[in-house]
Amino acid sequence: MRKYYVQFDWGQKRLGFATAAQAVQMPAAPVHVPLSKRELSFEETVEAVNKGMQKWEARLGKDDPVVIDDYMNAQYYGEIGVGTPAQKEMVIFDTGSSNLWVPNTRPFLTSHNIYDHSKSSSYKKNGTTFAIQYGSGPVSGVFSADTVTIGDLQLKDYTFAEVDKTSGLGLGYRLGKFDGILGLGWDSISVGGVPTPMNALVKSGQLPEPVFAFYLGNNQPGELVFGGVDPKHYTGDFSFVPLSSESYWEIKLDGVKLGSDSVSSTKSAIVDSGTSLLAGPKSEIAAIATKLGAKSILGKDGTWWTAVPSCLISPSPWAARTLP
Repeated sequence: MRKYYVQFDWGQKRLGFATAAQAVQMPAAPVHVPLSKRELSFEETVEAVNKGMQKWEARLGKDDPVVIDDYMNAQYYGEIGVGTPAQKEMVIFDTGSSNLWVPNTRPFLTSHNIYDHSKSSSYKKNGTTFAIQYGSGPVSGVFSADTVTIGDLQLKDYTFAEVDKTSGLGLGYRLGKFDGILGLGWDSISVGGVPTPMNALVKSGQLPEPVFAFYLGNNQPGELVFGGVDPKHYTGDFSFVPLSSESYWEIKLDGVKLGSDSVSSTKSAIVDSGTSLLAGPKSEIAAIATKLGAKSILGKDGTWWTAVPSCLISPSPWAARTLP
């Protein structure tokens, strides 16, 4: 399977795709944030898929609140600092949402890092209620302002949320290695209308270019670059695709093929770093699954398919979730 290095161009409102490769030169100016990966157990994967379905169903509704993406099955996370001195937080960098939140309360029998504003000399009280609906339950807390550090970048007096209710995230959060979410989506889906992290970084003048780029390592650490791209992770030139919406990173599709066969009439898709599942209309996913000889493993046709027989412990590399 061909792997791509993806550039999210905030300034030009477009996505760039280049063939992933190894090169020799490291750029000096952009800021590099290491990304770690945690493999999920089979049980955690199944729960993440179930909650992912609820997320996608909610996203289809016209009056639904902003939804946190299915990061329980996307275990790439990196370190940021919040406060002065900086308090370590491990966050999912999520292009499917637009707010930064970190926990201020540690769930029972977990080892999550928490943010304690009483230990920060740069903390400023806000107190406005923050709430995001995630699938089966809410995540909520209050807005605050403090210094946020991402690699060598600093955002002073940045408005984010400190969260004390995370029960809606279920087992995936309790067992996960990440503490919070740093949204990299657009302003239109920012809860409370607060500036998004990327918007704040661009306006601060700290980035050489208004772009960021993901390299997700295969069984090894990955990397997120702010302010440019890393030439050691790709070869050739980028092919750019304009955005069709400034909410999620949404692009138009010309089509989807399996071999030489067209398998989808869907005309748009979201490039979402907060989920590792493919999602699509029920009939189209079912057709793809049939062509691959895949089976449903959750006891309900059209929910999740795997190319591995359901009696096996490990899920296959190919998985998809249907939309109603």
